[in-house]
Amino acid sequence: MTEQPSDDLLVVGHVARAHGLHGALLITSYAEDPRVILDGRHLELLSPDGQERRPVASLKGRPAARGLIVRIRDLTTREAAAALKGWRLVMERRHLPEPAEDEVYWADLLGLTVFDARGLELGRVERLMEAGAGLILVLASALKPGQELLLPYQEEFLLSLDLGRGRLVLDPPPGLLDL
Repeated sequence: MTEQPSDDLLVVGHVARAHGLHGALLITSYAEDPRVILDGRHLELLSPDGQERRPVASLKGRPAARGLIVRIRDLTTREAAAALKGWRLVMERRHLPEPAEDEVYWADLLGLTVFDARGLELGRVERLMEAGAGLILVLASALKPGQELLLPYQEEFLLSLDLGRGRLVLDPPPGLLDL
């Protein structure tokens, strides 16, 4: 499960897998602007269980079709890179500007409980995917336990967002929940 580790740490991406033979990583970015990650400043790796944090000493990378390809100093083998699969890239919130009034950091959506316009619980946001038409929320479905539900996070479907209560209300496109 991907959720925010604490109020002061913001998840800006996660390690999807190793890339190549020399320790590169494929990173799924939760940052609208990949420079937040590619800049490499103030980043840490956080283990999937949230118990271990490792500073990212030096990062070099580039955008790729499925995310970002990055190299971290001292990570030189595929095996070492593969061991980081599922780790999250985090940054202390104080290093980021406050979002505008009508904006939210994508990572703040992780862990929210999503409801439809009638108040029916749809599920919990587990991860995010960027698609051509915008951001897709990947929910652990409350309607079909054990399955994922993909919902668009777009202004036209957004009814309310209450980060303090961990609640998001969407009005999905007609028929989407019937699939």
